[in-house]
Parts: sequence; structure tokens; C-alpha cells
Amino acid sequence: MSSLSLLDHEWIPVVYFDGHISKIKPSQLVDETISDLAYFRPDFQGAAYQFLIGLLQTTFSPKDNDEWLDYWHEGIPQSQLDNAFEQAKPAMQFGAAKPAFMQDFTPLNGNKVLISSLLVEAPGENALKKNTDHFIKRDFVKAICPHCAVMALFTLQTNAPSGGQGHRVSLRGGGPITTLIMPKLNSSTPLWKKLWLNIVPLNDDEKPQRYDETVFPWLNKTITSEPPKNLSVFPEQANFCQAFWGMPRRIELDFENITQGNCDLCGEASSELISHYQTKNYGVQYQNWQHPLSPYRTDNKTGAPIAIKGQPGGLIYRDWLGMVTTNGENQPAQVVIVHNYRRLRSSEKYHLWCFGYDFENMKARCWYEHNFPVYPIFADSDSDIKELIARALEFSQDTLSLLRKALTSINKQSFSVDIAYWKETEISFYQFVKQLIKEKDNPNGRSHLLLDWADSLLKYIIQIFDKAAFSDPYQQMISSEKISTRKKLLNNFNKLKNIKKN
Repeated sequence: MSSLSLLDHEWIPVVYFDGHISKIKPSQLVDETISDLAYFRPDFQGAAYQFLIGLLQTTFSPKDNDEWLDYWHEGIPQSQLDNAFEQAKPAMQFGAAKPAFMQDFTPLNGNKVLISSLLVEAPGENALKKNTDHFIKRDFVKAICPHCAVMALFTLQTNAPSGGQGHRVSLRGGGPITTLIMPKLNSSTPLWKKLWLNIVPLNDDEKPQRYDETVFPWLNKTITSEPPKNLSVFPEQANFCQAFWGMPRRIELDFENITQGNCDLCGEASSELISHYQTKNYGVQYQNWQHPLSPYRTDNKTGAPIAIKGQPGGLIYRDWLGMVTTNGENQPAQVVIVHNYRRLRSSEKYHLWCFGYDFENMKARCWYEHNFPVYPIFADSDSDIKELIARALEFSQDTLSLLRKALTSINKQSFSVDIAYWKETEISFYQFVKQLIKEKDNPNGRSHLLLDWADSLLKYIIQIFDKAAFSDPYQQMISSEKISTRKKLLNNFNKLKNIKKN
């Protein structure tokens, strides 16, 4: 296969404001007429954002917020970006010759694997052996073009779940949530600004001094993690920007046995379809890293940062506060913290685009995306808004516990109520938050808004309980037990409301 330069070739699909789609090379991202990336898979779309953000962050980091703002308002000159990206050119070669993007520097004599296994939703080896690939069948992807192979490889290395003995998870752990600051939904913001919103200033110690294996680990022999040493790579042993280029999996694509035809992913014709790769375990084992695009919580026992992972049901407003501001043991992504203190024009609206896989061990259960609002008031250290919202969220959690207990006592399943509870009270919650912000200078305080929020939750839980307890048309008699449980639910709620009020 001929070498593909990821900086010189047009391989990234984008959509323009006039609606047409074509492919660009990375440095063309400054084109003001480009609206967005245009990948056909949501995980590729999220990964491509991270690829371009990583490229900008690694080669074109502003030194401070003033410099960041200058580019934000004036634009990025094409010649400057071309020169910056040129520094990473040796690391951005994709093909049979080593070093090759995101692949092991050393030729592997490992297991030969079908190319479909690069896709994180593909059935694993055990599923194929046991014939349990019920939902996503084997042989659904047999050969893919180089453009798709690049993004599949990057997506796997970025999200890598546990993959069996010695197959390491991503730098952020398996299935991390990524959070990106984005402009107002449906706004006519060009792609480059969406990317630039997620670039943070770096000091001289954080910027790469040289573009070698301390930034791009595939430029030299892999620091493997076999027992008994189980070597790990810590942030102090590499450059800050390796966070974007983590390579936990040892992979070597088979460029020798390429075929001609149509790519099974994008459908485009190619004379260089790739159908297999080799893999070996005990790749890079990352420890104690903090990726600038992910929120973290602090491990109570070790004090180590742990990236927030995807969960069944996706993200809900219960998770929101820890995604947009420091809340208890949860800390938002570095890009969010930086954005809060940029104090961009208040007339410009922003939101948090959150996405990631929910994994159960090695199996991808679901891909989730969610948009959370971002409010400038979170940058105001004198504001009590965060404390008021935290109180409201705690009250919401306690109210859900009361509802669960009541449903269980009348022999109704309560485990299925959780996701519905958070989803169906979400609109009311954000209305409450907007009202809190609107009345931030109210001399009479805002405790009445907390009471209004409590009343909206009461209406909801009574509605859900009544439907579960009394809506059976075949039940002629309403048991006294259900009536007394309803009264108990009301009493417990009022007690809780009185406690939280003080």
C-alpha cells in the first residue's frame, strides 16, 4: 500500500454551510465556509473532533488566554497553521513503512485478527467461539478503506475497553466520557471555531519541545507492560500532549494483502482495502493521567483521578453539575474550567457536547450523546448558584429514593423508574436553574424557587405512584395498604422538604 500522509491528503469528510460534502486535509479546517465534520458514525465523528483538537493543541497551542482570544476574533492564518502542522508530519504517516500512525513501531508476530475487530462494537473472540454474537453479527465488515481504517484505529485507541489479558484500556480508562464546549445549537459557527473552543493555553513545560515518542508513542519502541514488571507510563514520563495520542493497544495493520472494491463502512471505492491486522497484548499501561477533554472524580482511597465513564441510560441532569463546574469529588474537563474563566461575550451561548460508549467489560452496550447547558455565572466565585443547584439535585436524589421505596412496598418494580424519573423531570429542572440565574440579585432570596422545584417533584412522584397503584382496570377494590402507602409517601416527602428547607 502507498503511504498516506494524514497532513497532505484530503481524507476527513466535512459538510459546508451550503450543504455539500467533501474531504479536506487537516490544515484546510480554517476554511470559514466549513460547518462541521461529516462522519457517518457518531463514534468516528467524536473521535475526529478529538483528532483535530489534539493536532491543534499539540502543534499550535496559544501561550495564554489573550493569544487564544486574538485567534478567536481574528482567525487563524493559513500559513501559520501549515507551518505548525508540518512539525508533526513524521508522526502522521499511515502505511506499511514504520513509523505508522497509531501502530506499533516493532513488527508484530501476534494474532491475526479480522479488521472488523477494530470497531469497538464488534463481537469479541469469545462471542464468536460461543456463537453469542446475537445483536452485531460476525462478518458485517470484511474490508475497509485507509481513510476509515485511520479513524477506526484512532477511535479504538482513544476509547479502548478492557480486551482480555494484557490488552490495555485507553489513557482515560475504558469508555471515557468526552465533553466538548460547543457554540449554541444550530448556530452558523464554522468548524474551526468549534475546535478552537476546546484548545487550552499551554505553558513552556507543557508544550512539546520536540515531536518524538514523548508525544507520539508510535515513533519508537512501545513501552510494554508485561508481568512481572507491569510497567506503567505516568504523566511525568511523557509530554502533556500524549494525552491526545495514547496508544494502549499494540496493533499492526496488514498492508501487504490489500484488495480492491468498496469499503464496507463508508461505501467508497478503493484499490487498497484492508481486511486484517495483527495484535499483541501488554501495550502501554497509562496511570494517573488527566485528559483535558474528560471530567474526573477523585478516588477516595488512592486520591488518583478517575475519568467519568459511560453508564446505562446515558448522562442525565443529575450528572450535569459535575460536568460544568467542580462539585464535591467531581471535577469538569480542563477545557470546561478554562472556558468558564474566558468570559466570552454573554450574548454568545454555549453548551457542553458529551459523548461516549457505555461498556460492560469488553462489550459495547450503547453509544450515548447529550447536550448540557453552560452558564457564565459558574465563573463567578461569589455566586451561590452552585450550592443552590447542588441542594436541588440532592433533594431530587432523595425524592427518587422515596418513590422507589413506595413502589416496592406495593409490589411494583422500582428499578425501571430511575431513568424515566431523571428524563421526565429534566425540562422542569433546567427551568428552575434559569429562574435561579434570572433572580440572582433578588433581595428577598431564592428559597421560594427551591420550594417550587420541590412541588414539581411532588406532582411527578404522586402521578407515577397513582398510575402504578390505581390504574389497573381489573382491580375492583383499592386496598387500604396502597392508600396508606400513598399517605406515607406524602408524609415522608414533606418531612424531607422541611429538612432541606432549613
